[in-house]
Amino acid sequence: MSANIRSIAALRDFRVALITYIDDASVAVQSMVMELQRTFEWIEHDRPFYWNGQLKRGFDLVAQTRSNMDSCLMRTVAGHRPSCIEEKQAYARAKQRLQHCQDQMKFVKQVANHLHHDADEFQGRMAGLQTLLDNDLPKAVARLEKAVTILESYAEIARPSDESQL
Repeated sequence: MSANIRSIAALRDFRVALITYIDDASVAVQSMVMELQRTFEWIEHDRPFYWNGQLKRGFDLVAQTRSNMDSCLMRTVAGHRPSCIEEKQAYARAKQRLQHCQDQMKFVKQVANHLHHDADEFQGRMAGLQTLLDNDLPKAVARLEKAVTILESYAEIARPSDESQL
């Protein structure tokens, strides 16, 4: 096997650039993994906690507005029953809000399931890059270092014999 190497310095520079790439890519991969963990924390803990609290408030508000509406409907003013439009509207809004909270709880569960699937896919794809960063590229750096060392020693041996011919 022969090689046409014109610059040992270029090999050294490439080795340094490769080490920089390994470091930068490793930091980027770690950053993505940490961001994924933060997203899991938010979807699996923060959002369910928030929407559970909203559900409790929603049930309380439905009960309160229902009670207000029932009280209004039972009143009579001068022999007439009031229409209780405001109370009915408040009760309808409270039921809509409660339904929205229930829908959000279901949605959070769906998103969590999709997130797990996508995260598994992401981690599978990142495994190849991680192997490259942890094993293959450091081996390439070591080979470059060895090649530079061999070429430098060869260049040192070649110089004195060239000078003796002059």
